[in-house]
Amino acid sequence: MNAKFSIGIVIAIVLQVSGFVWWIAQQSQTIDTLKNEVAELTARTEVEKEVTLINDVEQLKKDVQELSDKTKDALLDVLAQVDKAGQHTDTRVEELGEYTDTKISNLVADLQKLFVQHEQWFDEVDQDIAELDKKLSDRIKEALTSK
Repeated sequence: MNAKFSIGIVIAIVLQVSGFVWWIAQQSQTIDTLKNEVAELTARTEVEKEVTLINDVEQLKKDVQELSDKTKDALLDVLAQVDKAGQHTDTRVEELGEYTDTKISNLVADLQKLFVQHEQWFDEVDQDIAELDKKLSDRIKEALTSK
């Protein structure tokens, strides 16, 4: 009976060890599968980030171009207004004859105010361009550091 009992114990231990080895192999296979899935998801995420960055850069380029076009249009409008003001002034001088020094000084002061206002507009446009440039630079730096 001792021999049979010992053989039974040995068979039970062998079966338990075999089951444990099988369980460990299954766990190893599951871990390898999960590693591959994580690598695939990481690669996909990197591609999505790159595509998003490219789209963002393209949109920022369009925004800068649009701002540039608006700035050009604004400058052309300002020049047209200045030309119109000059033509109007010439017409008024011809119509009224000689101006007094006071009237001329007032006209010059009005024109100076107009120029100051236009310079303020140019400064605002320059500031907007600088802000867009900084945003673009920050996005590019952010994209480069995230890789």
